[in-house]
Amino acid sequence: MKSTLVNNILLLAVFLCGSATFAQTVTIDSPHGGFTTERIQTVSGSVTGNPEKATIVINGIPQMIRLHGGKFSLSTVVAPGTNLIEVKAGNASDKVSFFAAVPSRDIKVVLTWDTATDVDLWVLDPTGEKCFYANRSTKSGGNLDVDVVDGYGPETFTMSKALPGNYSIQVQYYGAYDKPITRVNVYVVLNEGKPNERRKQFQFVMTRSQQVYHIANFEIDPES
Repeated sequence: MKSTLVNNILLLAVFLCGSATFAQTVTIDSPHGGFTTERIQTVSGSVTGNPEKATIVINGIPQMIRLHGGKFSLSTVVAPGTNLIEVKAGNASDKVSFFAAVPSRDIKVVLTWDTATDVDLWVLDPTGEKCFYANRSTKSGGNLDVDVVDGYGPETFTMSKALPGNYSIQVQYYGAYDKPITRVNVYVVLNEGKPNERRKQFQFVMTRSQQVYHIANFEIDPES
């Protein structure tokens, strides 16, 4: 009886040690909490425990992130005011919040997707000019601030002072590689960080490499 009890205790100890060895942890190395004046921030850190995937949530917008040897790094356009970033893997997570003293933007369009492919965000403004990887700054003040070529995003378009009129959002499945199906999410954030902030989300499934897909239109009303 005593021998059985000792053996059970030893087995429990081995199990707990093994669980501790493979437990997941998440650490965000940058940005640090506090204050910044930089609009584009690099979010980097590490995930232990050999997870298959991790998720980052930036000011309420979630997406998958690439892990290289347990490390991650991506660029994001921060919002004016308080920002919150959380990285999650399994039951583990880490958070960082900071205040950004950056100019406000009337329009932000964020594209994310769920495969290690090359997807491009196109935004056509009311004049018909297209903002995309080959024309990253438009005459009307639109900017493709972040362009990602190997998976998940976020690709981000911003415009500080929106022209009134109709905007068209398109997405090109530029390089599908060996992924026949990719799901995209597009978030339109109007007046980010202001009391009248508005958000819209659009989802789409892409199946053809090099194909351009129309995702949505949105309207900016003239100021009264």
